[in-house]
Amino acid sequence: MINKYLDESISLLNELISITKTDIQNIQEANHSQLDEHTKLKTQIIQKFEEKKHSLDNELVKLAAKSNGTDLASILSDEVKDKLSKLRDTLLELQKTNREYAKSVIVVKEFYDSLIKKMFNADSTSTNSYEQNAINAEQLFKVRV
Repeated sequence: MINKYLDESISLLNELISITKTDIQNIQEANHSQLDEHTKLKTQIIQKFEEKKHSLDNELVKLAAKSNGTDLASILSDEVKDKLSKLRDTLLELQKTNREYAKSVIVVKEFYDSLIKKMFNADSTSTNSYEQNAINAEQLFKVRV
């Protein structure tokens, strides 16, 4: 069971990495058509991963309880140790990919913030048609995370 949970966890993480890389590419191309769909899909994958991780944790706890205090590292097979190492590497790759994604999102956010500032001239005391409506930038856009 441990092998199965590890394989499924790694597979889910790889799927998440792939979708996130696609999202980065789409942001660079200003193609936001799949954003909503990908966000929902990533949420589902994360939930599945959390379930697999919980099951894996339970199996490891059971194995540790059966071993009567023997070090878990000495009980696990080399195959399981390799898969645990691969899981860790995949998590690190996901972290790196998410950082890259966050940078792209921040650039887009800053762009839109600068547009709003230019459109509504937030720092100016001059009057124009936009300012007369007294619309707050936060009222215009809702950020969906």
